[in-house]
Amino acid sequence: MRQFDPNIPWNDLPELPPAADIESRDILKACISAMTELSTANALVKTLPNEAVLINTLPLQEARRSSEIENIVTTNDDLYRAMASDRNQVDSNTKEVLHYREALWEGMRSIRQGSTLNIQLFEQICSRIFDEKMKVRSGPVVIENRATQELIYRPPTGYGNLIRLLTNLERFINNKTDGFEPLVKMAVMHYQFEAIHPFMDGNGRTGRILNILYLVYQGLLDVPILYLSRFLIQNRNEYYQSLREVTENGSWHQWILYILKAVEQTSRDTADKIEAINRLIGNVMIKAQGRTKAVEREGFVDLLFKWPYCKIGIVEQELVCSRITATRYLNQMVTLGVLERVKIGREYYYINKDLMELLSE
Repeated sequence: MRQFDPNIPWNDLPELPPAADIESRDILKACISAMTELSTANALVKTLPNEAVLINTLPLQEARRSSEIENIVTTNDDLYRAMASDRNQVDSNTKEVLHYREALWEGMRSIRQGSTLNIQLFEQICSRIFDEKMKVRSGPVVIENRATQELIYRPPTGYGNLIRLLTNLERFINNKTDGFEPLVKMAVMHYQFEAIHPFMDGNGRTGRILNILYLVYQGLLDVPILYLSRFLIQNRNEYYQSLREVTENGSWHQWILYILKAVEQTSRDTADKIEAINRLIGNVMIKAQGRTKAVEREGFVDLLFKWPYCKIGIVEQELVCSRITATRYLNQMVTLGVLERVKIGREYYYINKDLMELLSE
């Protein structure tokens, strides 16, 4: 195999599994710590009155942060308001983040229906991100430093070559008898997918969705609550440096430890968020007990956390109640200081300010 040269397409990208030792003693030690924190976060989901309250909260944070890595920036307020609004009124960046969320959930549905992580699923996810058909590329791409335009990497070229590498990756991901720790495999999978760079665009976002889907596929997550992208943004330089170590020197050690640290820290942060959401739900029940019958209506409190920006129509639809009842419930929550009623354009939104503040931390 030739030595890596950034000016030449890396058609000699080694197939998996790596020849190097990817499960050294310190890697396995870090893996145990990461698995412990991940298991704790996953178990905490079951302490919520209804895990559906997380559907539009933590996964949407991953969508926002992952898109931010690609310089697609929106705010939490814009994002959660858009969830409750007509898509025609949403700006382009927010739409892209919502497409990411849809791609994540489409991938989740496929995994729950028994799909493996395969080329077809890769294309399906990337297509949903862009809201148009995306296939494995046949042309070349280059990766440059956005600030300096320095050429960093030329991914493999040739459709047949890409299919060969992706098929090898597919076999590696879905092999459940090779004895590798799942989190170590996730780290290797993520590097290899980004190194292959199978699409003309969207590789980073697709790869980060695959990380979450892999954890679900392995039974390590029940719902996509882990948002690794926040850690990647906070430690961006180390992320790219560790990737380059694998590419240029075949050194997996630093990269795998980096990903394990990301899983451990993000799992801990996620557990804290879930516990805080649980406390907020409890606070709402305490404030409202005996003062309104709204909290006795099954599903009402849940939807205040499922929809941080809520509207009367959402309550009507989810509780199957009249508009008069939905309006009364929401206005009672405003009176109790649980929600804030804000008019934006022609519409009124009922905002769970405590939840929004928590999600912005």
